[in-house]
Amino acid sequence: MGLFSAKPIVEKMEQWTSVQPPQAVLDALAAAFSSHGEDVRRDESRLVVHVGSYWKYRMLGTFFAAGRASVPLTLMFSTSPSGSGTAINVHGYDTYGFRMGNGTLFDVPVLFNHRLEEFLSYAAAVVGIRRPISGPAPVPPFHL
Repeated sequence: MGLFSAKPIVEKMEQWTSVQPPQAVLDALAAAFSSHGEDVRRDESRLVVHVGSYWKYRMLGTFFAAGRASVPLTLMFSTSPSGSGTAINVHGYDTYGFRMGNGTLFDVPVLFNHRLEEFLSYAAAVVGIRRPISGPAPVPPFHL
């Protein structure tokens, strides 16, 4: 491991299927995330959502609730027609960026995984998918 890194600390790729047409899936996801004030960008078959705040998380970190709620993440949803519905490719990862070491201090991977699982489960529910949590269930972030 190098002294510096910019790779994501947590990253998940999933494939979902929905009975809704591709545009309805993208419409539902865009509306759901936009209603919470997230940065949503869309084209014909893809939706990119940026959640959290890089600067707020860097300034407040894991020690404050506002910092824990501001974990910077990106969710990318790509859709394509599939049989009688839509195939959805999902890629979620943190955008914490440049740091020293591997980013494991202060249980950062646990917090980032928890927030990523929350947002992926929310997105799946928006389009009518029951998403099982992959791997061990995330531990909720600690509260001081």
